Amino acid sequence: MIEAQDASSNSIGEEKQSGSSVNPNQRPRRLWSRVMILIRRIHLYAGLFLLPWVFLYGLTGAMYNHQNLFPEVSTQLVPVGTLDDSVMAEFPSPEEFAQLVVESLEASSEDVTVSLAKNHGAEFTNEMMFEVFESGDRKVIHIDPVSKAAKVVSHPENKEKPEPLLNDLHNIQLNPDPHEAAQNSVARVLKEVGIKAGGTPKPIGWTKLNFLAEVNGEPARITYVLKDGHVDVTRFNGDHEMSLRHFFLRLHTSHGQPPHWNARMFWSLFIDTMAIAMVCWGVSGLLMWWQIKRTRLIGSAIIALSLLTATLMYLSMHGFYAVTKM
Repeated sequence: MIEAQDASSNSIGEEKQSGSSVNPNQRPRRLWSRVMILIRRIHLYAGLFLLPWVFLYGLTGAMYNHQNLFPEVSTQLVPVGTLDDSVMAEFPSPEEFAQLVVESLEASSEDVTVSLAKNHGAEFTNEMMFEVFESGDRKVIHIDPVSKAAKVVSHPENKEKPEPLLNDLHNIQLNPDPHEAAQNSVARVLKEVGIKAGGTPKPIGWTKLNFLAEVNGEPARITYVLKDGHVDVTRFNGDHEMSLRHFFLRLHTSHGQPPHWNARMFWSLFIDTMAIAMVCWGVSGLLMWWQIKRTRLIGSAIIALSLLTATLMYLSMHGFYAVTKM
């Protein structure tokens, strides 16, 4: 009897175990866990692979904002008060300056009435800058129109100076002209898409053809401008002649895709990869944060603060660009 009861209890336990192993409520949880593990791995390894680009855009972005970060220039601050007894002391404030401009505009035409807006927001966009040269070095004088502070920034001689090999040749005419053939094909393109445009298509941009050659036995780099036939023939020594700072900043601003598969094309693909990765890092970071329940409250407050700050910055910068058109 006892053995029968034990057998019965064992069978019930086995049924419970087998039932729990196929519990349909646990399957979505297991699937979600596997998805989150995959997201964590993608988040981690994509970050490790793209680490050089993260450092590049982080550092070069700061370099654009601050000339003294990894500088090639030297800055000499002018003692405070140097311009106090100069004509700069009478330099008008933004409001006074705006009023002077309005009065001059109104005086320039009898049929125009100009007045300052109620919220005119008069402000200078940049410092005033003037340049002089000393022993080949470029000196840029910065004057703050509000505080009247001044500084002198010394730029070293630009080493990126191509050496021309054919000084007397600036333009050439190709016959037949490939650019003219492309321009004539525009009409067919417009007809295909159903656009009826008047006038001759006007070329824009500066498409160039770059290649290497030899001029009188010397290595040369030739650049031909398709738009107007301008040609540059310069000595080629295998060096881009850019300083390290200039090179990194050039990498930061490189954009677009050339019509050839070359290093710049692959660089543009990595830029696209970085753009996708940054969005994915944000989304995957939110998912990983939400999994940690004890951080949800504080995290929600920080996200709310972030959204509020971003909205205020968006509105203020929108207003700035609307006024300055910069």
